[in-house]
Amino acid sequence: MKSVRVIGLGLMGTNLGLKLLTQGIKVYGNDTDEESVNRASSLGFDINGSEETVDLTVLAMPINSIVSSLSSKELIVNTKAIVDIGGTKEKICNLMDSYQIPSIGGHPMCGVSDNSTWKPNPDIYNGATFLLCETKSTDADSKEIVKKMIELLSSKEVWIDRVQHDEIISITSHLPHLISTALVGVAKDNYDIGEIMGMAAGGFDGATRLTRTNPEMIRDMYDTNSENINTFLKHFLEELMELIDLQQRDELLNYLNNSVEWRRALSDKFGERPLS
Repeated sequence: MKSVRVIGLGLMGTNLGLKLLTQGIKVYGNDTDEESVNRASSLGFDINGSEETVDLTVLAMPINSIVSSLSSKELIVNTKAIVDIGGTKEKICNLMDSYQIPSIGGHPMCGVSDNSTWKPNPDIYNGATFLLCETKSTDADSKEIVKKMIELLSSKEVWIDRVQHDEIISITSHLPHLISTALVGVAKDNYDIGEIMGMAAGGFDGATRLTRTNPEMIRDMYDTNSENINTFLKHFLEELMELIDLQQRDELLNYLNNSVEWRRALSDKFGERPLS
């Protein structure tokens, strides 16, 4: 692989392109935002090569923009393969199934909680799991191109079914965003921020960290994965009511012990931030 075009020069797209630049890949960049284009240009992206044929086009826009692009009559051209890096996969991959260019759904697991302000950091891809979903348009050549990109990013390639991806991500990513936001809502509706500020420690900080995420990103994930999110949101509400019942039956401690063991298994694998 010698050249890549990144469409969408926000946090994820810019850092992906920047990482590939450090690996000797020619990187072209496109975005509708002038500030983003200027930043990418200053980092070494070629922003004037929209007609050049590349080995791979990376769709790094917001999820709904990726869907709109793949749905448009104006086809993505001048590329041997396409991969997206959106946070949901089923709707995007369904469109990719019949796309004229061999396409693969992708999702790098390396975002940050506050993506409104950031500094270029291509190392965010180092060691990150990069989820991939095969589509009906995927061929052997496009697989090799995307695999090479992930190797250059120093990420870890993991293939997964698109439906399973969205189901699991609704629990591990989307539902935590909503719970985080709801907890902030309860706090701000009942207390002044000054009262909360003096008493908020590691527990509240950790539980509400995801609320800082760009609201448009959360809207897009809901637009494209609402069925899974709503299903598990109902399960979560049922679980909360079960906690009340467990306390009344004096069985709460056993429930908490089982949850602690399960969560510590995750800590053993991924590490743990200290609680203040």
